[in-house]
Amino acid sequence: MSRLHDVVLAALWAAALACARPAAPSTGDASAGIDSLNARLVQAYRREDPQAYAALWTDSATFEWPAFTTVRGPSGMAEMARGNWKGLSDMDLRLVVASRRLAADHATEWGAFEQSYRDSSGARQTEYGRYVTYLVRGGDGAWRMDRFFGFSDSTRAAPTR
Repeated sequence: MSRLHDVVLAALWAAALACARPAAPSTGDASAGIDSLNARLVQAYRREDPQAYAALWTDSATFEWPAFTTVRGPSGMAEMARGNWKGLSDMDLRLVVASRRLAADHATEWGAFEQSYRDSSGARQTEYGRYVTYLVRGGDGAWRMDRFFGFSDSTRAAPTR
């Protein structure tokens, strides 16, 4: 009986371990991962790299902006970036995170942005706006954007650098 008891107990223990969820990242780890995602977003803008931009999104991603048709998925994001960035150069993006809500596998971030660029006439412009984004932590631990909604407050001639 004790041998059967040991076998059953071992099987239950193995099943419990197999079903256990991995530990959720700490708030600090999640924030660091999202900060890294935001830094890669800024770099994609600075390099004017639509493929790097597309890699930041989930397969089910949705981008909403009042002046655009809703864009879906990484290939749509790359196409949108290619089209929108045409005629712009010397781009930069600054994100000012106002609030972030974290859970084990997702987060919501609210903030403001400043996108500066040189337009096709060579004039330096800065667009100011607000955004909210829903972020997802994938099975690989990497954070990606899944939903984005933003709008522009204003665009102004930028001060000379």
